[in-house]
Amino acid sequence: MSTTTKCKTKYLAKSAIIYTAVSAGLILSAKVLFAQEARSITIVPPGAEFRVDPGGKTEGILKVVNSSNTPLTFKAQIKDFIVDDTVGTPHILPDNTLSKKYSASAWIAVSPDTFTIEPGKTQQVNYYLQVPSDARPGGHYAAVVYQPQEVIGVRGTGAGVETHLGTLFYVRVNGDIVENATVTKFSPENAFSEYGPVKINTQIANYSDSHIRPIGIVVVKNLLGQTIFSGALDEHNIFPEASRDFTTEVGDKLMFGPYTAELRANYGTNNNLTLFASTTFFVLPWKIAGIALLGIIAIVLLIIFLRRRKKSAQHQTTPPPAPQA
Repeated sequence: MSTTTKCKTKYLAKSAIIYTAVSAGLILSAKVLFAQEARSITIVPPGAEFRVDPGGKTEGILKVVNSSNTPLTFKAQIKDFIVDDTVGTPHILPDNTLSKKYSASAWIAVSPDTFTIEPGKTQQVNYYLQVPSDARPGGHYAAVVYQPQEVIGVRGTGAGVETHLGTLFYVRVNGDIVENATVTKFSPENAFSEYGPVKINTQIANYSDSHIRPIGIVVVKNLLGQTIFSGALDEHNIFPEASRDFTTEVGDKLMFGPYTAELRANYGTNNNLTLFASTTFFVLPWKIAGIALLGIIAIVLLIIFLRRRKKSAQHQTTPPPAPQA
């Protein structure tokens, strides 16, 4: 097939832009131990992102690498998935259960759909994505799931374990969509800390028709309004109608006084929509401050004692006045 529309494919097997999916139905990179035998399977890429016009199509190649010392047979299936928690865990769904608003499983086909990979070998899987001409603009989601045809056993007595591996497809159909997100939480893990760095917890809710990937920073200012720290917000996709938690460590170990933290982020198709939030926290190394305070008190008391002692000594050495005639 030839690509008839503009399609942007991001193979996210590099740097930090990797969709990590670990759930009951999906493990992107799995290593299962059986007795002394290690079964190591790697999926390349673990996630792919597309932008396609209604009626558009594209194709590409997926890879399954068998680093084990035994042959493994897989059957490839296309499943819808959703993310409904705040840590980004995808959940593979049974067939025909996801609303057509977000489903993409019917748009994807793979070849071959059943294959055996010899030890140390790589299997290429061709995928074909065809978007219907009447597809709703916005995000649609599916996964190519590789189901082992062997049940992976465990040592001794116990139930077999069935393992799934797969590649997540994030398909964005071009067109007019609603883009709306808000910061629902932005606060320190502890309002009062003895030492830094301080953990700032952020939660962003996505009410858009498609997933978003906010890009931003957390800035910390001291009492004088001076910026003392700036750290990047972790980059993660946020599924539509879902929220995502972020944690950012700010500051240094030795901090003192009240501070203000600000979130400044952008999101959206053109990255021109803004998110902003602020919070305050206080850092006081009270043990060090207590020792310093006790030292100051001891010095003050010593000075008072020495002055009183000096006055007493002067009073004792002063001769009494002579009697008048």
